Amino acid sequence: MSPSPVSNAEESARLQADVLAGGAVCWREVGGQLEVLLVHRPRYNDWSWPKGKVDKGETLPECAVREVLEETGYQVGLGLPLPSARYPVGRSLTKHVSYWSAEVRRDQEPRPENPAEIDHAEWFPADRARARLTRFSDRHQLDRLELAWHNGSLRAWPLIIVRHGKAFPRAKWHETEHVRPLLALGTRQSMALTGLLAAWDLKRVISSPWKRCVATLKPFAVATGKSIKTNGAFSEKANAADPRKTVKALEKILAKGKSTVVCTHRPVLPTVLETLSANAPEGLAARLPHRDPYMNPGEILVAYIRPGPVPRIVEFERYRPIDSWE
Repeated sequence: MSPSPVSNAEESARLQADVLAGGAVCWREVGGQLEVLLVHRPRYNDWSWPKGKVDKGETLPECAVREVLEETGYQVGLGLPLPSARYPVGRSLTKHVSYWSAEVRRDQEPRPENPAEIDHAEWFPADRARARLTRFSDRHQLDRLELAWHNGSLRAWPLIIVRHGKAFPRAKWHETEHVRPLLALGTRQSMALTGLLAAWDLKRVISSPWKRCVATLKPFAVATGKSIKTNGAFSEKANAADPRKTVKALEKILAKGKSTVVCTHRPVLPTVLETLSANAPEGLAARLPHRDPYMNPGEILVAYIRPGPVPRIVEFERYRPIDSWE
């Protein structure tokens, strides 16, 4: 079985919670008004956000997307992460639920898959949803969603930086560096990234032209029917010769404002991270990796960019293969 990528938050949740779940606050704008989607569970006779427990080998982002589809009929891509929930279940178990925002752009009415679990899903204006939510703590996610809506960051788009999977050791490779391949572990890491990357609605797939980077994104590209655009500015050689070219290439991606994944190398990461830091508030920038090796092979960094003429990063998330920490 391929290793599944996990985030630093998810790793902490695994260590501290007995039950893991993922969900999303689905939202839309109607007549300039913010609406959110609530689901009704007949077993508990309550109104809540779409959510559910992770399946074996599944990450929290993948779980959130799957649960939204099952409980509402909407296929969504994840947006800004929202406050997680943590509460006791049963006599002695603790449950952790990770949430994201998810914009719904389809006009069709929600269609829960299993009426025994979810018998009704309904759109509410935010103020009415606040009163309808059964669990008081579910208002924390709504608070953050409304704040993001008012400050213009709710439609923040993801820029995902990937460090290529585990490659054949540099010291043992005696051919041209740009064709050094992934190891079997690196290939499994690339396959494991496929489902995770699909949790975001990515429009562009960009990679260093070197073999190990392209191979890391190939399973995702094949699975989603997207083409990989190579950019030499993200290769080790180009970055070493002139880091300004890497900075320019990344700033061009930021300016385009389209959800993008970029695969690059460990020696290029300092330039990438410095560029991201320059586009983030000081407190947020301090959360970026700042020590070599910065990211593990196959690890990803998700930067959420507020749309507008001046790109501004409003949140980060990190994920890494289970093999690197179990």
